[in-house]
Amino acid sequence: MSELTKNLQILLAKIGLNEVEALVYASLLELDSVSIRKVAEHAGINRGTTYDAIKHLVQLGLVSGRRSGSRDYYSAEGPDKIYDLIRDKRKDLIHAQREVDELLPKLTAQSPQAQGRPLVKYYEDDHGIVTILRDVLQTCGQLREPLYYVYSSLPLRQYLYRKFPEFTERRVEEGIAVKVIAIGEGGDPAAIAERKWLEPGKHDSSSYTIIYGNKVAMISIANNLTPYGVIIEDEGNATMQRHLFDQLWSRL
Repeated sequence: MSELTKNLQILLAKIGLNEVEALVYASLLELDSVSIRKVAEHAGINRGTTYDAIKHLVQLGLVSGRRSGSRDYYSAEGPDKIYDLIRDKRKDLIHAQREVDELLPKLTAQSPQAQGRPLVKYYEDDHGIVTILRDVLQTCGQLREPLYYVYSSLPLRQYLYRKFPEFTERRVEEGIAVKVIAIGEGGDPAAIAERKWLEPGKHDSSSYTIIYGNKVAMISIANNLTPYGVIIEDEGNATMQRHLFDQLWSRL
């Protein structure tokens, strides 16, 4: 596959074509009015898959067909047709945005927060923890003072950033500060971060709490060593947790 074909596939994927459709269209650009069998041979895929791809490309206006005798032959429309496809998608997106603008206030009014109820979300495994950490960055990045607070326990630290090792680097790049009360020694020093320590109790506490914006996230480890967590979105709860954190912080 040529470099030009690869670049074309990447471009077509960005406007909604799948890998096979992009490959078939690129193959047809190099051929001239050919049967499905010829396209399949050139692209290196089976005829059934080629037929499905061509059918969709015809619907998009990127491929045209003609019948000669008992056979159908297909040709790629000029690359300028890609512009037409982009323009159509842009119109669809603008229309969708208008519909969202109309619908969003109604959906927001029905949300738990709008009705005064806390919103609780549950996440499981390493990928769920990544979702929580990304929410911390996104939420704190929108705060007037980008700062969050953490209660950290030693048993959990090794699980926290397994799938998001660049979290601290991202946090520092975005200018987000953190205050940590760590239960047990340890913890690597990092920029724009303050840390104080509590002596561990008699029993290990496999828990990690993050207070940020109007949310509190709590992360723990199940018996099978799978991490899980919840985010509680409630202004009153987050304010109280920050107050308790500040009181404890001032005494350490």
